[in-house]
Amino acid sequence: MKKLYHFPPMAVLALFVSIFVILMQACIFVNSTLLDPKIYNEAMNAKNVTDSIYNELCTYFKSLSNATGIPVEVYTDPLDKEELYTASYKLLQESLNYLTDETAPKPSVNYDFSKIEKSITDYVNKHAEEHGIEKDKEYDKLLNNTIKTAKTQIESRFDVMMLYQFSGTSAAESVHKYSKLIGIGVFVFAGIALLLLVGMAIVDRRHPRDYPYWLGLILTVTSGFYLIPTIYLKATNYFDAFFIRNEYIYKTVTGMFEISLNRIFKLQLILLIVGVVLIISTQVIHFVYLHHLKKEYHKTHGND
Repeated sequence: MKKLYHFPPMAVLALFVSIFVILMQACIFVNSTLLDPKIYNEAMNAKNVTDSIYNELCTYFKSLSNATGIPVEVYTDPLDKEELYTASYKLLQESLNYLTDETAPKPSVNYDFSKIEKSITDYVNKHAEEHGIEKDKEYDKLLNNTIKTAKTQIESRFDVMMLYQFSGTSAAESVHKYSKLIGIGVFVFAGIALLLLVGMAIVDRRHPRDYPYWLGLILTVTSGFYLIPTIYLKATNYFDAFFIRNEYIYKTVTGMFEISLNRIFKLQLILLIVGVVLIISTQVIHFVYLHHLKKEYHKTHGND
C-alpha cells in the first residue's frame, strides 16, 4: 500500500471521529427505534401478541369459572382481539410519549369495560332470579367484586412492555425530564465529528487522494463496533434465552429485539461495504495517479 501522509495525526483524528459517530448512532438508535412506537407495533403483529393476551385471559377466566361457577363464556364472549390490541398499543404509545415529551400526561388504560360488565351483571341477575337469591348488600358486593376482578385481569394484560408500570416509578421522572438530551446528543456528537473531519481535511489538505481511505476507515470501524456484537446475538439467538413469565411480554420484548438487530445488521453491513470500497478505491486512485505521472514523465523526458 502506498504510504499515507500525516499518518499519526490523521489516525488519531479518525479514531476520535469514529468514537463520536458511534455515540451519534447510539442516540439515533434510541430515538428512532427504542422510543418509536412503530417498532413495537411491528413486533406485536409479527409475534401475534394479541393472541397471547387473549389466550392468557381465557386460561385465567377458565380457572375463575371453576371457582365461581360462572360460565367461562360470560367472561370471554365480550372480549374482542381488535379492541385488546388497540388498548394495549395505545397504552404503549402513551407510555413512550410520557417518557419522551415533557408536556405529555401520564399514561392511562383506555378500554371499554361496559361489555364485560353487562355480561357478568346479566348472568348474575338471571341466576339470582332463577334461584330466588335476594339482591341485598352482600349480593351487590359479590357482583361488584366479580366485575372488579375481571376488569383488573384484563387491564393487567395491556402493559406489553411494562412501560406503564415503569411510568409510575421515580426513575421514570428522570427519563421524562431528561429524554430530550438524547435528541440533543445526536446533533452534538454529529457536530463534533464534523469538526474533526474538517480538521482532518485541513491536516491532509495537500493530499486529497488519501481522503477516501480515512473516510472508509471511519465507516469500517464504526460499523464493526455494532456489526460484530449484532452478528453474535443473531447467531446465538441470545434473546430467546430470556425468561419472562408472561408470554405476551416475552413476545413483544424478543420481537422488538429481533427487529432492532435486523435493522442494525442491514445498516451496518451497508456502511461496512461502503467503507471497504472507499479503502480499496484509495489504492485504485493512487495507482491511476501514479500511472498518469509516469505517462506524463515519459511524454516530457522520452526514454531517458
